[in-house]
Amino acid sequence: MNSRERLKAMVEGKQVDRIGLSGWVHMPMVDTNPKDFARALINFTDYNEWDFIKVMSNGHYMAEAYGAEIDFSRDPHEWSGKFIRYPINNPKDYENLKVLDPKKGVLAREIELVKRLADHYKGEKPIVATIFTPLTWLQEMTSSTMPGPTQAAMRYNAKEVHAGLSRMVETNKLFLDELIKAGIDGIFYATQYATRDVITKEQHEEFARPYDMELLDYIKDRTWFNMLHIHYNKNLMFEELLDYPVQAINWEDKGAAESERTSLTQARSITDKILIGGIDQHHDFYSKRNDREEIKRVLKERLVSSLEECPDKRFIFAPGCSLPMDVDHYVFTLMKEVVDEVCGAV
Repeated sequence: MNSRERLKAMVEGKQVDRIGLSGWVHMPMVDTNPKDFARALINFTDYNEWDFIKVMSNGHYMAEAYGAEIDFSRDPHEWSGKFIRYPINNPKDYENLKVLDPKKGVLAREIELVKRLADHYKGEKPIVATIFTPLTWLQEMTSSTMPGPTQAAMRYNAKEVHAGLSRMVETNKLFLDELIKAGIDGIFYATQYATRDVITKEQHEEFARPYDMELLDYIKDRTWFNMLHIHYNKNLMFEELLDYPVQAINWEDKGAAESERTSLTQARSITDKILIGGIDQHHDFYSKRNDREEIKRVLKERLVSSLEECPDKRFIFAPGCSLPMDVDHYVFTLMKEVVDEVCGAV
């Protein structure tokens, strides 16, 4: 089976030759240049023999499209740039957001990137574009990765926040239309608002869920491999999101206390969706002696444990979030080595 055949069969509940495999890492030195970025993503994907490309767009791209001033990272080990000016600085700014034309500016850049990838792979390897949820995008345009201002706005400026969320839905619908034309097979739909540490259930029902469902329903018959990425590793609203119309779920199933995390066993007991994870990206790729065999042993233990928790092969061995940037990319090839050894080389 090639990658597309493998993942298609997995989505359709058919027999597969082995589990899936993928990984993604920030590439701050090239991620605003579609030609260089496409080449880097292709090299990274082929070198590690991933089964799909998660387009690792710069996490600031929607804020940039809305006019943010950003001093982008010039450090290959740091993805985040420094914001000089955010698009949203007061409640009125939510209402003043425009619906963007995806054929212009930053969004056109992201579409060109997908076209380059699609032209290269010609359908043999699924391409998954990164889209953040509308509420997560508003956070990015207010204080990047810090939820505080968005939490306050939901509490005190609900009307304005809803206006901003509506604009984000409309912009993303137009953007998704063009991404689908360019050749994506699905999206990596990332939410930073599905943990009880950040948002209440009532707030999620009001400010997150309706807008998420509107976007996912918009593409569910036009794409076939959509992943929900639930950010963070503890106190997740996992069950509350199970009816989202996606084929796969990715989250950090490692790295938190047993009582706080959602394990693969727990996830498999409540859903038949494809599960993507198994690796603690914060620890599993490091060795004080730079000993590849030590790292490989850890990864093999992770894989064996994951298959015990999720034995039906509707599983993709991958990080819970992005791979570490301070590790040489050759280390990630050990993931394919252990998959071949444990599941059988293809």
